[in-house]
Amino acid sequence: MSGTRPRALLLAALAAGLAAAPAAHAQQTVRLPEEDRALALRPTPVFAVGTAEGRAWEMFSRVEQVAFDRADNLYVLDGGGNRVVVFDRAGKFVRQFGKKGGGPGEFQMPVGMTVQGDGTVAVADLAARSYSLFSPDGRYLRSVAFLDDYMPMAIGGSFSSHPRGGVVTAVRPAPPMTMDGRMRRETLQATPIVWQPFAAGAQPVRMFNAPTEINTQTQASEPSRGERQVAFRMTIPMFTPRVNWGMLPGGDLVVTHTPGYTLKVMRDGQPVRYIQRPMRERRVTEADRERARERRREAMRSGEGVRVISIGPGGGGPPPRRSPEQIEQSIRDMEFAETIPAIQNLRVDGAGRIWVERTGEEWGEPGPIDVVAPDGRYLGTVTGQKLPAAFSASGRAAYLEKDDMGVERVVVRQLPRL
Repeated sequence: MSGTRPRALLLAALAAGLAAAPAAHAQQTVRLPEEDRALALRPTPVFAVGTAEGRAWEMFSRVEQVAFDRADNLYVLDGGGNRVVVFDRAGKFVRQFGKKGGGPGEFQMPVGMTVQGDGTVAVADLAARSYSLFSPDGRYLRSVAFLDDYMPMAIGGSFSSHPRGGVVTAVRPAPPMTMDGRMRRETLQATPIVWQPFAAGAQPVRMFNAPTEINTQTQASEPSRGERQVAFRMTIPMFTPRVNWGMLPGGDLVVTHTPGYTLKVMRDGQPVRYIQRPMRERRVTEADRERARERRREAMRSGEGVRVISIGPGGGGPPPRRSPEQIEQSIRDMEFAETIPAIQNLRVDGAGRIWVERTGEEWGEPGPIDVVAPDGRYLGTVTGQKLPAAFSASGRAAYLEKDDMGVERVVVRQLPRL
């Protein structure tokens, strides 16, 4: 790691220099119809896993990500349990691997996971600053360090497998691990989406550079147990468009990051197709702001979305407790964008279809889902359903849900043929 170069310059270098100069590609614009066409989609339940009481493998403490392999086996990254739990296509428990710790095959703060085409499982560990690779049977293979002074951002598409191997994710400068305890503030002007191959000697490739403006605060401290902890906070005005992306089967990237309804299909760092729909962002109302404040208040009370990175054998720690006064001050400090974007999420299924979740009547609630073919053809709109968290190649979908008691579970359903 370099402790002398400004991170703003590092980010610019990453944006400009990871990939070779791309070849020019012809650009196409596909305009989708304004009126919705209802798509009858009634998924058939297959199985569900996750319970409040039972055997150890049945109880999840924080599901970070789910994925399927080519045989429809389901992989669940239980971040709170520091493990990966595997179920077969009928929902029967197969194995689990990983545990809390700093040794080979152990996790300190797992935040993302992919299953590669050959069955290799890659788990991203923020505290270890590396991907841990496992064989299909759960045997630890090796670790691949994060890109220089950067680490993945668990946003948008989170972690996606590239068809040619490796992980695609957004990155940001990693918080420094040696600080004097003072607050460090920086502004990020871009969010690069980077393909990190796992093959020996392969170089990372910048696939897209999303213009953003994110204010960050980093502060290190020494708790009584002797481990250095780093508190990192990103300040983004509420309702700012998220950077959402997915990988198409041929290796193209589909990404959305603007307030309006525009999907960009990227190849070799250049747009080859724009998919647009005449739907615009809407103005933020005071009711929108008040709902956002209440959600933030509840999240801060529960510690949801807060991570503590510890450098040492302890790994990640519990979120810090905040007093009611601190919570209310944070609520008063909230900033808001002027508009609410038309799109709030995006996924790509095993056939390369793009599932675009539009913003519902209330920000953060499930909205209508447009299903678009890889070439931009509009297939229809699904209503009254959540966006799946993962798809299998055979047409299954995994949904992250909570039961009536608030217990996390993963529900697998078979999608009808589209």
